[in-house]
Amino acid sequence: MTEMLPSMRSLTSRFTLRKPESAPVVAAPKAEPRSVQPLRPRIEIPLRDPSPAYQAAMTFRERGQFLARQDEWETLGREICAADQNRVLTKGLRSVASLLAEGARADAVEAGRSAVRKGESEAARAILATLEINMDDLPECPAIAYVVAMAHIDLARAWAGASRQSDLSPPRQMAFVEHMGLAAEQADRFDPFETQSALWADVRCRVLEVDPRPAQRVADDYEDLIDLEPTNPDHLRAFGRDLLPRRFGNREILDREARRTATRTADVWGMGGYSWIMMGAIEREPNALRWLDADLFSEGLHDILSRHPGQDMVNRLAAFTGMTASRASAPGTVQARISDCFNWIAQDHLHELHPAVWALAPAPGREAQVEIEPRDIVKRGRTRAYSALAEHFAPLLDGGRRLVFTPQGLQMPRID
Repeated sequence: MTEMLPSMRSLTSRFTLRKPESAPVVAAPKAEPRSVQPLRPRIEIPLRDPSPAYQAAMTFRERGQFLARQDEWETLGREICAADQNRVLTKGLRSVASLLAEGARADAVEAGRSAVRKGESEAARAILATLEINMDDLPECPAIAYVVAMAHIDLARAWAGASRQSDLSPPRQMAFVEHMGLAAEQADRFDPFETQSALWADVRCRVLEVDPRPAQRVADDYEDLIDLEPTNPDHLRAFGRDLLPRRFGNREILDREARRTATRTADVWGMGGYSWIMMGAIEREPNALRWLDADLFSEGLHDILSRHPGQDMVNRLAAFTGMTASRASAPGTVQARISDCFNWIAQDHLHELHPAVWALAPAPGREAQVEIEPRDIVKRGRTRAYSALAEHFAPLLDGGRRLVFTPQGLQMPRID
């Protein structure tokens, strides 16, 4: 294999499985919970850091990065293809193939983002050229081509930031279109159903912005992706985001596709498919709360937890209902129903805190994910979780109660 260019070796990097029985699940090393001093002494909950799901994701990212740095691209390609073909997910329901690829491109993408921050489009393009050498060496390997395509998508997103394509300055719009176009070229080479690849179905959805008629393709492309990997909730959430009016849909299409997808994926999620799609939409656009069928959404959350009762999923749904979709509301409103969901999730299911889930959860109304240093994840996640719990249970706390989260449920003894 051609030796990787020196510039590629010098790039710096940053790091910020339940599904059908037929699909293998990879377990992470078991981490023991440990108690921490809460921000408020009347809230007591064990903290688990790192959580098994977070540790598993980091392990596969690091594996991909290690193989790339060692120029072991053939091995990397085989591992990504095997994970993709077998639809392997971590216990946190993350795609192992996607995580390996994320690590493989991490150095190049971080260096490219640095060039983007300086407005250096030629430098950003040259950095990805060092990654493309590996695709030239293994031209028929869909996994390596996927790594390259996703690197271009990552840099396109970096050029766009939180802005819509139409609002970008001409140089940024040109760079955005160039990188998305190069990713789309690779997507045209690998048919998702011929290769039985959820990875390439995902790429097709991600490059919809440079399609001449994205609104006519969005439902079909996401249907293909979800059919290939229905157990991955990230696809359902992304579908919800792309059905917003500011993207390729509208309120009526979002509601119709959420209900239709819930029916199609009922054997996997029950009514949870509806909830995942609406969560994706609300994460990007809080006003989408007004379009929610609260009864169906709540039913979907119950169905998700009945299938995935682990603490990683509990923390994910608690963070959404208690923080991302949280806002003051009058009784009987949709917002109040979301608060009710947080109440039963916290009381009946939550018994340990996974700070990374809370730290990385989208903030209400924020278009882009804030970059968080790894050393700050525990502090940020713990602060967010305690704030949500303290606000929701304020009447109990103010009335002299303690909140003690246990595997048997929430206990609320009086303070002696």
